[in-house]
Amino acid sequence: MRLLHIFAALTLLLGSSLAHAATLNFNGGAVSNCSQSQDGLQYTCTSLALTSTDVIVIGSAYAVTVNSSLAMSYNQGLTMSGNATLTVKGNLDIKDINPPNLKVTGGNLTAEGGTFLMGAQEQTITANVSATTIKMGSNNVKVTGKISAKGPVEIASGSVINGPISGTIVNILPASTRIQGDITASVSLTIGSGSQVTGNLKSPTIDLKASGLLVTGDVDASNSLSIASGNGIKGNVDAGEVTLDSSNAYITGNAKVDHITLGWQGRVQQTITCKAYTPSNPCSCVTNNSGWAFNEPMGPKCGPGTPSGLHHFQIEHPLTALTCQVPTVKVTACADASCSAVYKNGVNVTVSPGGESTPIDTSGVNANVTVRQTTVGMATLSLVSTPATTGALVCKSGGNTSNCQISFLSSGFQVSGIPRYAEVPYKLEISALQVSPNNPTACVTMFAGQNKDLNLTCAYSNPDKGTLPARIFDSAKNSYVALAASDQSSCSGTSTKVRVTFDADGVAKPNMLYADAGALLLTASYKPDSGSDKGLDMSGSGTVIVAPQQFLLTKLAPTQRAGLAAAPLVAGTPITLSAVNALGAVTKNFGNESGVAVQKVVLGNILLAPVYENPDVNKPNNPTVGGDLDFVKKGGVIAAPPLVWPEVGKINFTAALQYGYLGSGLTSQGTSDAVLFYPHHFVTELVVKKVDLPGGTKTEFPFPCSAPFVCAGDRAVYSRQPFDLTIRSQTSGGVDTKNFDARNDVINKTQVTLVPYDAATGKNSYPPTAPSGSTLTDGAKAPAAVTGVPVSSFSNGVATRSIAYSFPSAYAVPKEPKALASPTGLLLRATYAYPAAGNVSSAPADGKEAQLTVLTGRLMVPHDYGSERYPVRLAVQAQYWDGKTWVTSLLDSISAFDNTLVVFANCKKTLVCKDFLLPNNTIVTYTVDKGILPPNRRLILAAPGVGKSGSVDVSVPGIAYLPSTVGTVVFGVFKSGPVIYLREMY
Repeated sequence: MRLLHIFAALTLLLGSSLAHAATLNFNGGAVSNCSQSQDGLQYTCTSLALTSTDVIVIGSAYAVTVNSSLAMSYNQGLTMSGNATLTVKGNLDIKDINPPNLKVTGGNLTAEGGTFLMGAQEQTITANVSATTIKMGSNNVKVTGKISAKGPVEIASGSVINGPISGTIVNILPASTRIQGDITASVSLTIGSGSQVTGNLKSPTIDLKASGLLVTGDVDASNSLSIASGNGIKGNVDAGEVTLDSSNAYITGNAKVDHITLGWQGRVQQTITCKAYTPSNPCSCVTNNSGWAFNEPMGPKCGPGTPSGLHHFQIEHPLTALTCQVPTVKVTACADASCSAVYKNGVNVTVSPGGESTPIDTSGVNANVTVRQTTVGMATLSLVSTPATTGALVCKSGGNTSNCQISFLSSGFQVSGIPRYAEVPYKLEISALQVSPNNPTACVTMFAGQNKDLNLTCAYSNPDKGTLPARIFDSAKNSYVALAASDQSSCSGTSTKVRVTFDADGVAKPNMLYADAGALLLTASYKPDSGSDKGLDMSGSGTVIVAPQQFLLTKLAPTQRAGLAAAPLVAGTPITLSAVNALGAVTKNFGNESGVAVQKVVLGNILLAPVYENPDVNKPNNPTVGGDLDFVKKGGVIAAPPLVWPEVGKINFTAALQYGYLGSGLTSQGTSDAVLFYPHHFVTELVVKKVDLPGGTKTEFPFPCSAPFVCAGDRAVYSRQPFDLTIRSQTSGGVDTKNFDARNDVINKTQVTLVPYDAATGKNSYPPTAPSGSTLTDGAKAPAAVTGVPVSSFSNGVATRSIAYSFPSAYAVPKEPKALASPTGLLLRATYAYPAAGNVSSAPADGKEAQLTVLTGRLMVPHDYGSERYPVRLAVQAQYWDGKTWVTSLLDSISAFDNTLVVFANCKKTLVCKDFLLPNNTIVTYTVDKGILPPNRRLILAAPGVGKSGSVDVSVPGIAYLPSTVGTVVFGVFKSGPVIYLREMY
């Protein structure tokens, strides 16, 4: 029998084990409770009844529809790949699946008519998600795919989304979410602090929460757009009401708006266009609180909208080409007569001779449009487009307007060179080519392994003028030869003979130097009068782009206060920014470029410190330094704008080309000296709390003062009464510096010093001078001295702690009234010595300091007497010393005690002290109203009863800030006349 039981148990365990391993495979085979389509690819299930450890596996190309909601638990699993599809009629809840069990690497997840939920764990999927409502989080999730909802979408903080998002109300929770894709919300879009979005935003109402948020893309907000402090949009804005909060919110592109408000140091780096544009008042829709005037470099610039229609086409082409090649030309779709703006709606062009239909995308430019002619001779370029334009075709070659003609030759040179930095030696490639005798559409090399003396010239393509020449390495002279009269003169129309060596492939690669910036047109020609090459007449040209090697800032002082502009290392020296070559000389031609090639230089910054642990989770605040710099016609040097960073930490300022120089990949970045920014000032402020009173009314603490009693800061507390004080580390604009934080290892072992001063004078620490000896404490029952607030208590620039101010000799009724402190006004000053920087405080005129009046207080228990047959009601008062006498604290409707604090002592005659105590577990609270217990809530001493008489001392010790007097209550003895001495009563 015992063996039978064991066998049965093993059978049950085996069944349990089999259930544990169950997998629902949707890969062509039959699945219980599900029907299949005729081709076997579509499953339709009434429901999926899963046990606690079941796994759903959907193969690629298979689709599963469940006609009910599906919620999966921690130990269950879901596997999908390829084009697998899971559609649920109702809610689809995968949020609780253990991440290793969630293996969705492709496909589609749909909650039709319901809610899709994921992210109670840190889950990752690759799939398109659609539902009526989508909720991703509480934990950060990673989704690669399209997210689409008919209703609201919520994305948890710290998530990574690679794909577009759409819904009615889209809410990206703070902080540090990363999104690669467009976001569209039909009602409203909110993006939390610290998030990074690469994609376009579109919603009637968009709110970008503070701070550290960056959107790289265009923004369309028909009703309103709010950009909180420290946030930026790298793109264009088309919106209704736009607000850039203080401070340092920015838009790098253009802004077309109904109205825009620029907060402190808020910037639109390009042009603001008022939709109700008036030429006489172009900035009529701008409220400018940025601190920069309209006419200043960093101030707002207003103008009409950028033209967007197709005006004409511009072709940039070589003057010569070979019949054996398929040369390319650069075609620009121009939106205005000067081609300073491009047409961005897409167009198809065909360039003749011999070209094919070629698209020009939204960039407005295609540099690889082909032409072709297989016969020697002159060809005139022409262009047709869809859509068409009536504007006249413009042709340019070497930066100069041409007659749109290309000379096709049977032999010649192909001149090229990759973009390079000024005064950095790099190869110029000269290929010698001719038509193959066996195939007229193929080129063959010439001069393989030979030295040739070529005639070289340089010319200025963009800009079309210059002051310095190209220099080419001459292999015979073993030195550089200027293609001009000298190294310091302009390119000459007269050619310069330079010996070059062709390699086995017929390519000569002499090094080239150019000390300035721009696009240079290099021409090589060869027409010998004698020798075996006599009769050859070869030429060819090519353009080489040369960018400034870097941007160079004046040396900066190593420290500055947050929100102020960095200072020069040498006081009084103007801070300039120069475009320079590799030798540090100014590239004077930079800024003279024309057309769509006008170069945008933008400010930026690199955060050096602080660096937090676990940087994927803890990120220091790093407000982006924004601003475009105007180098146009400035000779390569400009006065730098104010270099401001509204935070705490060490950074480099950077300047770089916004786009590659003249269409190349060269950005010419420059980096400043490191500057350590520290708090501009501190603010100390009282934490005013709402206090509920009996009867449902409210009051505030610290006590609000009213006439005739005058308080510093209109607030008061008793000596030794704890109150909360907040300290803020701030920028010059009054914004909290979030990097003044416990996570900042540079400062988190130090403290901000806190010292009280006389409010009237700002002097005399720890007032009053008589009696002297006041202290600042933590307000505990056994108080400890407080000298400051550790930086380790700060979070995002803010710390709050409880403190109390203690007068000496304030906790007993002294024999001499002069030992008591009169009402004393305090201000609370925070000071700090920032390591390697400077001293900071909350003192005016920069900071702001909390003020309040401190009172010597007491709880006055009155004497009283009465019949032993009746209770006595004591009108206990909260009082303060006004410098002459004790007065009722009319401002106090908060102080309270309960019966457990009341002490009955020194009972005489037949009274027994313990008889006055309330029964155990009985709590009665007594709260003063305007300094006195109200008639209906007074401290009641129960009647002792007939035959019991005598006196009892009553006090209420235990309230540190209201030391109690002792009141004597007499029961059972009366005197008709006035009482002279209490002893007459018994």
